[in-house]
Amino acid sequence: MADRTPPPDRPRPDRVRADRLPLTGAPRARAERSQFRRFRRTSAATLLVLAVAAAGLGTAAVLRGPTLQAGSVNPAATIARPDQRLVLHADQSLQPVDAAQVSVIPETPFSVESSGADVTLTFGGILDYATDYEVRVDGVTGEGTGLTGSIDYSFRTPDIDVYSLLRRGGAAAGADKPDDQILRSGLSSGADSSTDVVLEAPRIQQYAVAGDALAVILLDAEGGSTLAVSQAGATPATVFTPTGSRIQNLHASTTAGLFGYTVNGGTDAQGRDYQNALFTFDPLDASGRPKEVTGFDGAPLRVVDWQFVPGSSSLVAQSTDQQLYLIDPLGSGGPTPLGRHVEMRDFLAGGLKLVVADPAGTSTIDLADGVVEPLDQAVPDADPALYPAAIATLPNGATVRQYDAVDYSSGSAAQSSVILYADADGTRELYRPAAAGSRIRSFCLSPNGQYLAVETIAAGAVGDGYALPGYSEMTTYFVAVADGSVERGVPGFQADWCG
Repeated sequence: MADRTPPPDRPRPDRVRADRLPLTGAPRARAERSQFRRFRRTSAATLLVLAVAAAGLGTAAVLRGPTLQAGSVNPAATIARPDQRLVLHADQSLQPVDAAQVSVIPETPFSVESSGADVTLTFGGILDYATDYEVRVDGVTGEGTGLTGSIDYSFRTPDIDVYSLLRRGGAAAGADKPDDQILRSGLSSGADSSTDVVLEAPRIQQYAVAGDALAVILLDAEGGSTLAVSQAGATPATVFTPTGSRIQNLHASTTAGLFGYTVNGGTDAQGRDYQNALFTFDPLDASGRPKEVTGFDGAPLRVVDWQFVPGSSSLVAQSTDQQLYLIDPLGSGGPTPLGRHVEMRDFLAGGLKLVVADPAGTSTIDLADGVVEPLDQAVPDADPALYPAAIATLPNGATVRQYDAVDYSSGSAAQSSVILYADADGTRELYRPAAAGSRIRSFCLSPNGQYLAVETIAAGAVGDGYALPGYSEMTTYFVAVADGSVERGVPGFQADWCG
């Protein structure tokens, strides 16, 4: 009898597992309800875990003192103008913050206001160039939590470009004379040490910089002068001036992009002979013509000295009768008299106070309100045999002054020079040329009061014969007022600060 048992690898067609049969009816419904209950239990557990985690994070936030969320400052503005603001935004509202809780390194004057989550510092002066500032606010307290923390913020101020004039050919004309150069360098010794040639031209008498515009006074072979302006590195274009006139006292307003200068001599088409007339020139003016700065009712103003007011288009001019006037050449109003003074010096760094000198003493004129106040200056304790020369005053009343020693025992008057710093604590030597026989021609203070630009003349240097003379071997050193350290030296003289 034959065996009917199927081979083991072939399923019996009439035998199917019950668990592989599709559910129908009541069994299927029970399975779906069970699956849904499992899903709900899993979802509830997940939500519980998330809730616990969120509660933990919320509790951590509530139990944490205030921290910094963001800071805002314009570093470029802090080295150009006073009263710039740093806003520190915390992650929660704060109780009031006062100045005792705030420290700024390096030290600089500031005031503090707080509102909501913001702490605002207003810097009283202009900040130092290329410097790291560290700001810390201690003991800041959350308004809602009562917990304390601290806020730390740091920023770096930018370096600046400095310009100088390198005279190379002397005043005499000739094809073999190399052109003079306007040079540009970074101020910080940590910056790129390369020096760029911004402009080359024969016999540059003086120059001024306003943004990307450069103005130069050029001497011709006969000693006459012309004014040329270069915009964004383009070839300089000659600005109209009366034929045969002498152009002097070139200055620039970096804020308004204006140049100003005086014209003496020369005759216009109407036969007018100019006598110390003051003009301004706007490189962006479509007319391409300079404008004369006039006195009351448009009368000519004869000017012996003048300069732009820092941070504005206005200027202060001193007439031949020693009267000072505040004038806005872009405005429609007339001059504002500031009184008569023998000497107009300079503005105190970072402000609108003009220093003037009279036989009775030195004083300041506040251009914001016209108030005149005596200036209490520290007087350097110098050797009476030294001859006082250039002087500058700092906002704190400290004085920086150059003194020269002249030896008349030889055929030529050999000089040596020193710059002294004096304040309430006494007198200290700030700078003396390192090379034997070198002397100081002059110096000026940087707009923020941080550095001196000191023009030095090497021993044996030869005068170049210009109307505004220079010498064959001149170097400008940038000296820190704080400690007398030399940041760097650049060839030439007439640093743009001094214009």
